[in-house]
Amino acid sequence: MFHRATTRSISGLRRCCTRSCTADALYTRLGTTPPITALDTASIDTVRRRLHAAWQQGPPAHMQFRYRTEQEPGTAAVLLALCMVDGHVSVLFEERNSRLAAHGGEVCFAGGKADPGDPTPEHTALRETWEELGLATDRIEVVGQLPPVPDKTRRLRVHTVVGVVKGDLDVRRLPVNSAEVHRAFALPLSHFYREDARGPALFRGRYLIPQYSSDKPGLTVWGLTAFLLHEFLSRVRME
Repeated sequence: MFHRATTRSISGLRRCCTRSCTADALYTRLGTTPPITALDTASIDTVRRRLHAAWQQGPPAHMQFRYRTEQEPGTAAVLLALCMVDGHVSVLFEERNSRLAAHGGEVCFAGGKADPGDPTPEHTALRETWEELGLATDRIEVVGQLPPVPDKTRRLRVHTVVGVVKGDLDVRRLPVNSAEVHRAFALPLSHFYREDARGPALFRGRYLIPQYSSDKPGLTVWGLTAFLLHEFLSRVRME
């Protein structure tokens, strides 16, 4: 699982993202309303088309990174999953087990390092989602990817696979792997467009990145997870 971004890996989020950057500038690309309000065929096609169009343009300047390795970076992948929860288009998250030494109790997407037998980042993301959340691969329709970003060591290339969970999802009934995951939870897509649910965070005293509140007081979606979420929302914004 991956949660935090290094200063170098987030420094280009937007060229204005320094101390002088305002919250308004940070969210300019998002618009004011969610791009979809359902997960019907037309809505899923909209997400797929916009992700594909952004991918065809190539990584923007703020998504082009240097890696701290002379060899090919390792591979990891996470799943940014859209799902229908209580009648609302939502985004699926994990809260890590608080007893874990690394990033215990933090918010993330399901994911992890590629196994030697994983043929693609998509396979890695889906396998990790099954292992961590018990969400079967055949319930997830992959609709696109975001450009990869480095992990905090800059020796690992993290791919974000975007998928849609088929049918309604009761996150409380997911058989999570309790050794790693405290719980699964989902936030409505509309949540990320509420001014009272989002704001800029100063990271390592220098750069502003987006952060979002969650369904639990004191639990924040921030760091690399928030960066990837913001990037996704920017790419599927209203045309």
